[in-house]
Amino acid sequence: MPQVSEDCTVILDGHGYFLKPGSYREELPKLVEVAPEAAAGPPVVDYGSGKQVWHFTVLAQSAQLNRDGTVNPTPAATYRVNLRRSYAQAGPLAYVDPYGVTHAVRFVTLQERVPEAAGRWHTALWELDVTLVEA
Repeated sequence: MPQVSEDCTVILDGHGYFLKPGSYREELPKLVEVAPEAAAGPPVVDYGSGKQVWHFTVLAQSAQLNRDGTVNPTPAATYRVNLRRSYAQAGPLAYVDPYGVTHAVRFVTLQERVPEAAGRWHTALWELDVTLVEA
């Protein structure tokens, strides 16, 4: 079982992933409604917090280093395949964020990129942009 901060940055659907530095974002939206037809001006109705949304980029590359400096044996293609399998699921998934907190989420988007350097050096490397929303 992967461990956040030991051999991965986040865990999604039981699989650990390393994130691209600086790519992690968490949104805490507020649900509000503006009623412009009100005579005294546009009152705002605050409905409270919406569902949390997470955005991050998974680095799918081979030989990534664990926190202790050992090489993680997971091949790049395995990260990619595991994300695609999770994306294909209809039900909620378990997501453990970088702080070790577990959330029930739904997979919203998955975008893949092959960085220019990967094509030049013929190495298996993908950057996968992930968006999750609280279930």
